[in-house]
Amino acid sequence: MVNEFANMKNMKYELALKQKLVLTPQLYQTINILSLDLVELRGLIDKELIENPLLEIKQQGDAEGEEIGEIREKENYKGPSGSDSRLNQPEGTRKDDWEEQLSYLKKKDNQNFLKEAVAEKEKTFEDFFYYSESLPEYLLTQLGIAVNEEIDYKIGEYLIGNLNDDGYLTVSLEEVAGDLGVEIDKVEEILFLIQSFDPPGIGARNLEECLLLQAKYLNINDAYLEKIIKDYLGDLAVKAYPKIAKALDLSVGEVQALADIIKKNFDPRPGRKIGNLKEIRYTIPDLTIIKVEDSYLIVLNEGYLPPLRISSLYESILHKDKIDVDPSRADNGEGLLKRYGSSATETKETLEYIKEKLQSAKFLIKGIEQRKKTISQIAEILIDYQKEFLEQGILYLKPLSLKEVAARLGIHESTVSRAIRNKVIQTPRGIFEMKFFFSKGIGLERGEVVSSDRVRKLIKDYIEGEDPLKPWSDQKLAELLSKKEKVIISRRTVAKYRERLKIPPSNLRKRFKV
Repeated sequence: MVNEFANMKNMKYELALKQKLVLTPQLYQTINILSLDLVELRGLIDKELIENPLLEIKQQGDAEGEEIGEIREKENYKGPSGSDSRLNQPEGTRKDDWEEQLSYLKKKDNQNFLKEAVAEKEKTFEDFFYYSESLPEYLLTQLGIAVNEEIDYKIGEYLIGNLNDDGYLTVSLEEVAGDLGVEIDKVEEILFLIQSFDPPGIGARNLEECLLLQAKYLNINDAYLEKIIKDYLGDLAVKAYPKIAKALDLSVGEVQALADIIKKNFDPRPGRKIGNLKEIRYTIPDLTIIKVEDSYLIVLNEGYLPPLRISSLYESILHKDKIDVDPSRADNGEGLLKRYGSSATETKETLEYIKEKLQSAKFLIKGIEQRKKTISQIAEILIDYQKEFLEQGILYLKPLSLKEVAARLGIHESTVSRAIRNKVIQTPRGIFEMKFFFSKGIGLERGEVVSSDRVRKLIKDYIEGEDPLKPWSDQKLAELLSKKEKVIISRRTVAKYRERLKIPPSNLRKRFKV
C-alpha cells in the first residue's frame, strides 16, 4: 500500500495539443463526390432529387428569374418592423398552401410526386441503353420452340437456370433428377437437346465436352483433332507440340495446324457470346480536350449532369423568417408559429427538417462545383506536361507522378488520386483514363527518364516484328532495349511488362515449320 501511495504521489498531469482530423458527414460527402465518375454522380444526384425536397433542377430561364427576385426582395423588404404584408408569407403562397406544405413535410417519407418530377424530366440520349438479351432468355426461347411437354420444359428451365456465364452446367444430372423427381435418363435427354442449341458448345459439363460439341456443329470430323481434345488439352495449352506429335505419330507442323484450327474456330466460353446485362457499363468522358490551332482547350461534360439549385420556396421561408441554417442562431420559427397557429412541436420539427435538407443540398451543390474545379485544374497540368504525347503519340508520353501534380496545385496526393479515379478524358489521340497520363519512369543511359508506357510500347513493337520461328526471350528483349533505345531495364521488368500486355513467353510464341 505504501508503494502504491508513493507511486500516486509521483503521478503528473500534463496538457498537450494534438491535431486530429475529424471526418464530418459534409467532408465525407465532398470526398465521395470527388471520387465518383459521371454515371455514379448522376445516380447520386437522382437519388438526392427524390429524397430532398429543397433540391431541384434549374430550368432554362431560372437564372434571369433569380435576378429579378433579388431586385424585388431588396425593393420590398422593410426590416423586421416593416409593415409590408407581402413579407408575411412566401410570394405567391396562400396560407392554405403553406399549411399543405407543413402537412407534407410531416409526412416526408412520401416522396411520390418528386419521383414523378424526376421521371418527367427531359429525356436525353444517356437515359437510354441498348437492351441485349440475356443467355437464359435466349436459351429459353429456343427451348419453348423445341419441346411440347410441360415436364420437358420444366427440366430444361432448371438446367438453363444452372448454367454459368460461360455457358457450362454447374450441377450434376443426379441433382437435377433428385430435385425434380424425374428419371436421370430424362434429364440427360433434355440436356442433349439444350446442347444442340445456339451458341455451339452451350450446356457442356467441362472444356473437353464443350470443344467436342463445337467440332460436331462445325462438321469437323478429324480423328487426330478429337484425340487432341480428349487427351492432350493440357499439352496444347503450353504448346508442347513435339510431345503431341510423337504420341500421335504426326509432324510438329501438323499438330501446330490442328492447334490453329482449335484456336481460330472454337470458343472455350460460348456463353459469353450472348449479351450479359450485368456486364454493361457505360464510360462517359468527364471532359474533352480539343485542339484549336496550336493550343488545347478543356471542355467539361456538363450536359450529362442536371444543373441544380435550392428550392426558392423553402429558402424564402428560412430567409424571410430570419431562420439560419446554423441551429445556434435560429429563432425557432416563432414567426411561423404566430402566423399559422401550428403547435410549437410541429413547427420546430418542420423547420429542423427544412434546415437539415437545405444544408445537405448546399453541400451537394458545393461538392459538385469543387469536383469540376479540381478535375479541370488537373487536366490543365496534364495538357501542359503531356503536350508531346497529344502531338506525336504514346512514345512521347512522359513520366508523371501524383506527387508532382499535387505539389503544383497545393493539394494532397490523395486528393489527386481520388480526382482521377475512374475519370475519362477524350483527346485527339483517343479516349483515356486520367490515370493513363500518370506513368512511372525508366532510366536511360544518359541520365534521363522515359515513360514505362513507352517502354511497353517498344516491347510490343519488338515482339510483333520478331521471327516467329525464333522468338526473342525476355533477356534478349532487355538487351535490345539497352542497345538500341538506351533504356536501362532488367529481364524481370521486361517479363512484367510483357505479362501486362498479355503476351505469352517466347516458348509459347514459337511457331514451327509446316
